[in-house]
Amino acid sequence: MDRYLRKDNEDTIEYLLRLVQIKLEEYPKDLDWSDIVIYCGFNCHYDSLRKAMQPEEYGAYAIYKYCVDKFANSNGNNDEMLKQLEIVRDEIKKERYKLQATKLEKDRDDRHLSKFELFYDNIKDAITRLEPPIFNLNHTYYNDDKEWVLGMGDFHYGATFDSQNNQYSREICKQRLEKLLFVLQEEIDRNEINKIKVVNVSDTIQGILRLTDLQINDIPIVECVVEISRLLAEFLNQLSAYCEIEYYHVSTANHSQIRPLGSKASEIATEDMEKIIVNYISDLLANNNRVQVISDLDKEYITFNIFDFKTIVMHGHQLKSVPNTIRDLSNLHRTFYDYAFLGHRHSANEIIVGEGKHHNIEILTCPSFVGSDPYADKLMVGSKAMCKLYEFDSVHGHIGSKNIILN
Repeated sequence: MDRYLRKDNEDTIEYLLRLVQIKLEEYPKDLDWSDIVIYCGFNCHYDSLRKAMQPEEYGAYAIYKYCVDKFANSNGNNDEMLKQLEIVRDEIKKERYKLQATKLEKDRDDRHLSKFELFYDNIKDAITRLEPPIFNLNHTYYNDDKEWVLGMGDFHYGATFDSQNNQYSREICKQRLEKLLFVLQEEIDRNEINKIKVVNVSDTIQGILRLTDLQINDIPIVECVVEISRLLAEFLNQLSAYCEIEYYHVSTANHSQIRPLGSKASEIATEDMEKIIVNYISDLLANNNRVQVISDLDKEYITFNIFDFKTIVMHGHQLKSVPNTIRDLSNLHRTFYDYAFLGHRHSANEIIVGEGKHHNIEILTCPSFVGSDPYADKLMVGSKAMCKLYEFDSVHGHIGSKNIILN
């Protein structure tokens, strides 16, 4: 046991290194790391000492051994030894900084993922409080001579306001969906419609693009997402009792973007609540084979055919020139589009931008479900809260439109 005792000429560090050398090189059965802690009078856990003194490449004991070997081979050349020690010190610093940088990057990613996991967990908890819709399937028609497209969007659900010619709230939104369903039932019976393509050009919620949105939002965004998703799912579900439905929902808009404080428009465009809304609607209607929910979560647009006419749908907040939309998108995608459905403008327009052999090439901007608001009043512009039912045939394409005014 005498060799474990501290010598008169040893300081604490020298004593520690000698004990560690005995422990690591001779592996005595009667010397433990906890004993070394006690002998040296350290106030730490023995595991901390064990980890620090491991003989790996950059462990403290490995560095000690390296220095001893270098001094032994330096032949008294202390300057050369100091240079070597500085090199070792720099290498240790580099490795420490690498570990710190890696840890910081991982911590940042973990915090980012944890925030969104918590956010989605909150949404999931809100969803579980809702009862699933009741499916009601009735008759259908068999008329394939025409196709019908219902243009809708800009619900801005959650907003509550009184403007010069319009009022809006969550309850009014629900009433308008009920009115829309009633009008569509009449149109289906009158025109013997067997299928409707329902196009939602997004901005489904009011969101929080700016602080003023907090003043008109009735409830938190998570609750808005859940409520409007269910309302739209119930609307489509009830409508499917009268005809089959292809529901197209654009997964990117401006009001539904998540904009952390300081971020700019579309800076984090992939974080969009529309993706959650369309997925929730799809889940609610999973047992209804008369409703097909279609979206592309990786793109800012959806494409489909009306007969043989190529059609593209997008919200439109990215566009600088609406009349050039089809030209620009056709050049970009290397596909010639016949029709483009857009939202964002809050008013309905049918802009002819070219012609085919028998049909016009058109940009169809869908009206807004929310209607005019106080901001529109300030600009002295406005449009009724509407949806629009577009009629197509296989030869002439778009041949008619019906405005469904909701307020």
